[in-house]
Amino acid sequence: VTLIVKPWGRSYEFGGLPFPVQIETKGASVLRRPIEVKAKVDGKSVVWSKDSLRLRKKTPAGVSFSQRLSGTGLTLFSRTQIEYDGMVRVEWELKSQRLLQLEELTFEICMPAQYAKYLYHFPGRWGSAYNAGELPAQGFVAEFRPFIWLGDEDRGLAWFSESDENWFNSNPNQVTEIIRVGNEVTLRLHLINIPIQLNPERGRGKSRLVYTFGLQATPVKTVTKDVWDYRITHVSQGTFGAETRLNIREETLDQLKELGVKAIVVHEHWTDIEGYTSTTYGDDLRKLVKACHERGLQLLIYFGFLFSDLAPEWSHLGDDCIVLPKGGYFPYKYPPQPVQNAYIVCYRSVWQDFLADGIARLMDEYDIDGVYLDGTEYPWPCENRRHGCGYKKPDGSIGKTYPIFATREMMKRIYTIVKTRKPEGQVNVHNSTCMTIPTLAWATSYWDGEQFGGISPGPFALEVIPLDAFRTEFMGHQWGVPAEFLCYEKPFTHREAYAFTLLHDVLVRGSGLSPSLKLESALWRLSDEFGRKECEWLPYWRNSEYVRINPEGSY
Repeated sequence: VTLIVKPWGRSYEFGGLPFPVQIETKGASVLRRPIEVKAKVDGKSVVWSKDSLRLRKKTPAGVSFSQRLSGTGLTLFSRTQIEYDGMVRVEWELKSQRLLQLEELTFEICMPAQYAKYLYHFPGRWGSAYNAGELPAQGFVAEFRPFIWLGDEDRGLAWFSESDENWFNSNPNQVTEIIRVGNEVTLRLHLINIPIQLNPERGRGKSRLVYTFGLQATPVKTVTKDVWDYRITHVSQGTFGAETRLNIREETLDQLKELGVKAIVVHEHWTDIEGYTSTTYGDDLRKLVKACHERGLQLLIYFGFLFSDLAPEWSHLGDDCIVLPKGGYFPYKYPPQPVQNAYIVCYRSVWQDFLADGIARLMDEYDIDGVYLDGTEYPWPCENRRHGCGYKKPDGSIGKTYPIFATREMMKRIYTIVKTRKPEGQVNVHNSTCMTIPTLAWATSYWDGEQFGGISPGPFALEVIPLDAFRTEFMGHQWGVPAEFLCYEKPFTHREAYAFTLLHDVLVRGSGLSPSLKLESALWRLSDEFGRKECEWLPYWRNSEYVRINPEGSY
């Protein structure tokens, strides 16, 4: 039995296995052969006898089915769910039918090399683009990575998992392997290479092994509006003076409108409590929304990833909701907000409900046009077992969970809240170092690049962000989410940054009434006059038929 599921712009084919046998995206097949789970039991490779698919649910929003395979004393049972943005979630478990020794367990995705030119893996590292770029000729070997993407400039395929629970290996630094052989690239995940005894009798060793894997082909959607259309600028604490808060002068709004701005982000100083969903400055917010709307401007409000000890809910929910080990700012000093402690929050906790409800109420009460999310889509590693993160390792220590699926649900809810109230509303995400596409798919655009803001001026721009790294992480086209670049005037200026961002059809976002916004405004006008929307984009990696550049190394 073959099952074909077609979410936005892609096709997933299943046939006798819990994972796809073929995936098509952007007009190409990105699997060289079916995705495989390989096992070795008592010295013999397992040959799975396939059972037919059992369709469980079929709606416009998704499809789910289950399946059972068996071989050499093992049973593999899977439950697969495909959602309309193309996210595939497979919950699968291995059970033994008798006492046996499981010696090896691997998971393999084999792709055509031409569609696996670039590698992105998460988490990244502040101050570096080391985790984004061209796949090395010698391949790649690493520890457990919760998110891995392979692709080219137009498409790709992501694999992800929240933890390495039930991964047993002699060398934990060599569990992720990407191998290039000829015209094939294989992602091989070594789940087990230390023999594990499985016993169906309860209380006598492990009776089963449980895993949850995700897959998502990109791009996740067709981009109809991008950052050239959204034209966003920021009003942070210091843009017009910290005490200005929400009292932006109407003359200033007129100037922003004249420069071509279409959306204004107001940072966290709209409320005294960091990361909170209500404010004591409601009259000022209502007045600002009205003034923006009179000028045809959208207003987006800031939400982050922190839970403040000034929040009334802190004493009741704090310990249950924060990430462990504790992270954040102690103290958090960001005038005009009062001094407070602000802790990284985990969206596997009830704070997800609090935030979703608060954003909905805020939109209903003040008629804002969407949200700016600062790190909200980031699945922060967490060991807080009070809300279900973390797991106990064989040595008694607690392993980390990257709550990708819970953070994804948070992002889906925010997207739904915004779009059901404002069809043209925005979910603008600041995501520096985090391209986890199951969470980022729900953004209308992303803003990436803050990780380089702490580097002192001096290095050549492409030493900081090589072109292959930019194509991989910062371009947006192969992700299906429009990209914008963030620049703090170091290690390069806005004007210098444009030298490489414009090669990729990416803008550098300006702020306030600064020279950076005026430079961006000139580019907006130029693109309108030229007729950018009516043109075909011919980037440097596929324009040799039309353009020849000298000397070599110029683009």
